[in-house]
Amino acid sequence: MSNMPPMLGYSIKGSLGSNSVPFIKVTKGPAVTQIASASPRDDSYWIVFLDRNNPIAKVQEFNVPAANNTAIPTGLDAFMSNPSYLFALVTQTMQCAHVPQGAFYDYLVSHGAGRELQKLEQLNTSFGCGQFANLSYALTGQCGPANNGSPAYEQGSGLNSVLLLLSLMPAPNGQPPFSLCDSYTFYAGQQAMGA
Repeated sequence: MSNMPPMLGYSIKGSLGSNSVPFIKVTKGPAVTQIASASPRDDSYWIVFLDRNNPIAKVQEFNVPAANNTAIPTGLDAFMSNPSYLFALVTQTMQCAHVPQGAFYDYLVSHGAGRELQKLEQLNTSFGCGQFANLSYALTGQCGPANNGSPAYEQGSGLNSVLLLLSLMPAPNGQPPFSLCDSYTFYAGQQAMGA
């Protein structure tokens, strides 16, 4: 592991309760950059695109009312299909009835959604809004053509705000672009540690 170039910490926190804003934290050693929506709103999907060469740079974001849970947001695919970006979809206090459906569900699956989104779908159909008022969900991955096999990571919950902890790994030469890595990266005194 000592020959590996230093990675960046990449943490996503969703929300479950009212006025709890989801965010992303990118860490490099002791430096922490927090990225959040410019216009957060309850019961919404926050979809953000980060530059793979400089992942603290927000390229674009979409704040989609979760009631619009069947349509692919206009203009989204221009960013999702561009391999220069990383994406994160994070819900803000999403109502149980507003889990993705139809074309939007299929689109998320084509970009890496799987068992965690299926779990929320089952909560919605089995229990409805009476048992679980709000759900929390996060999906992140590398942009590119649909079904391209790039790794994507997700987490969903009806009990807690999701917390997705990953790393951003540079190319073998230690330079960008960064890729997602299922590893923890943290600062421990004088050096950043990867596990």
